[in-house]
Amino acid sequence: SNGASLKMLSSLRHAARSATVLARGPGRMMTTSFDAEFGSKVFTGAVADKYLKQQGESAAILEDHTWTTTKADKVAAAILAWGKDHNATVYTHWFQPMGANSVRPGMTGTVANYAFTFGADGKPLYKFTADELLKGETDGSSYPNGGLRATHTAGGYTILDPSSPVFIRGDTIHIPTVFISWEGYALDEKTPLLRAEQAMNREGVRLLKNLGFSTEGVQSNIGLEQEFFLVPRDAYARRLDLQMTGRTVLGRSAPRGQEMCDHYFAPLNPHALECIKTIQEEAFMMGIPLRTRHREVAPNQYEMAPYFGSATQQIDQNLMAMTLCEEVSARFGLACLMQEKPFAGINGSGKHNNWSIGTSEGINLLNVNQVTKATGNPAIFPVIMAALIAGVDKHGDLMRASIACPGNDFRLGAMEAPPAIISTYLGTAVTEFLDAYRKGSDATYTPAARTVKTGCRSVADFTVPTEDRNRTSPFPYGGDRLEFRAGGGAQNG
Repeated sequence: SNGASLKMLSSLRHAARSATVLARGPGRMMTTSFDAEFGSKVFTGAVADKYLKQQGESAAILEDHTWTTTKADKVAAAILAWGKDHNATVYTHWFQPMGANSVRPGMTGTVANYAFTFGADGKPLYKFTADELLKGETDGSSYPNGGLRATHTAGGYTILDPSSPVFIRGDTIHIPTVFISWEGYALDEKTPLLRAEQAMNREGVRLLKNLGFSTEGVQSNIGLEQEFFLVPRDAYARRLDLQMTGRTVLGRSAPRGQEMCDHYFAPLNPHALECIKTIQEEAFMMGIPLRTRHREVAPNQYEMAPYFGSATQQIDQNLMAMTLCEEVSARFGLACLMQEKPFAGINGSGKHNNWSIGTSEGINLLNVNQVTKATGNPAIFPVIMAALIAGVDKHGDLMRASIACPGNDFRLGAMEAPPAIISTYLGTAVTEFLDAYRKGSDATYTPAARTVKTGCRSVADFTVPTEDRNRTSPFPYGGDRLEFRAGGGAQNG
C-alpha cells in the first residue's frame, strides 16, 4: 500500500547529495578512526581525572555512587571547568519521559540552563552548584501519561543518576537523570529499570551465595542493534502520512521491493555512508562505541550496533544515538525513520537486545565455561538458566506488553521479524542438558564445536557452534547471551 514511498526509497536525489558539504562545514575532515577524541566529551576515566585532581580528588570517586552525598560540590566544580574548556556553558538534566515510545523524537527530555549568576557588581559570572547538578524541578503533568497526571499534581523532579556518566554535546553539558513525581512515582522509563536492576542485584547475589559463591553485585549487560531507514528529506516532506503517523498508509505497492535479496550487507549508499560516518564520529566523542554499520534487508534500511555494556548506560547511549540519527540526517538532506514498520511489504526495523547478566567482577553468568571456572560449581549455570526460562514462562505477558506499540505490532510476525507470541529457544544441546539435569544427571554442559570444510585448498576449514543461529524465536539463547529480538526500532531499549 505504498508504491510512491518505496520509489522514494529506491534512490537518493541529486539535491540531497549536495548537503554533505553543508553538513560537515568548511575545512573539516571527518573520520571514524578510534583515536584520542574517543570519549573526550564524557566525564569519566582520564577525562574526569584531569579536572577532579584540580579539586583534590580523582575519577575513582565516581565509582562509588555515594559521592552524590559527600563530594557533589567538588564534582560540580570539576564539571564546570571541563565544560568551559569545551565551550559548553549550558547544562541540562536529560531524562526519558514515560510514554514517549514511538512518539517523541529521541524519546528524551531536557531542561537547559546557562551556568551563570550575577556578581555584586551586576556582571555575569560562571556558577554551577552541587544542588544544580543533583536536582531539578519541572512540570510533570504535560508529558504522554495516559491521563495519570493532573495539572494540580504536577510536580516533577529530575534527580542525577550516578550510574550513567555526564557528557557534552554542542554547548550543553548533559546530566543523565531520573524523573520522579512529588509523591515518588516514576514519570520516566529509567526509574523502573533502575528499580528492576536493584531487585535483580539483590536476588542474584542471594542466589549465588546460596550456591556457594560470593559476589559484590549482579547487573544486566546489553548490546542494542539499532535498525532504521534513511530516505530523501524532500520526498519525506511530501508524505504527510509518513510525517504524522511514522508509516505510509496510502499508495500502491512498488514493482520491486526486497524480493531479490540484494540489499542486505550491500555497499552503503555513498551519501548515506557519509551521514552515518558523521553520526559515528559524534557518538565516539561522547564515548558511544558504535562499532558496526551495514545495510539491512529493505531498500535504504541500515543498522548500527555498539559494544555491549551495562543496561543503564547502553540505553542512555542508544537514545542519544537515535537523536544523532534524526538530527544529523537532516543536515545531509535525509530523514531518519525509526518507526518499526514505515513501509508495507518490506522488512521493518527492530532493536535487538543482546542481554546477559554478569557479576561486578566481570563473570558472564550465561557463559557456562566462564561461570563454572570462576565459581567451581557446575550447578550454577543450569540453575540460572532454569530461573530465566521459568521467568519467560511465567511473565511472557509482561515481556509482550513491554514491546507493544502500534508500529511494532505491524512488524511482528512477518518479513523476518519474530512472532508476537513470546517464547524462548535454547537449542538442542542446552535443552537436552537441562532436561537431564532436571532428572538428576550430574553431567556437565560443555559447548561443543564442529568443523566445516570449505572445500577450497586455499581457504582453511573453520569451526562453528553445534547449534545453528535461530532468528525466528523472540528470545533465543546464543551461547553467552539471550537475544530479545522482538523489541521495536523506535522503542526505549
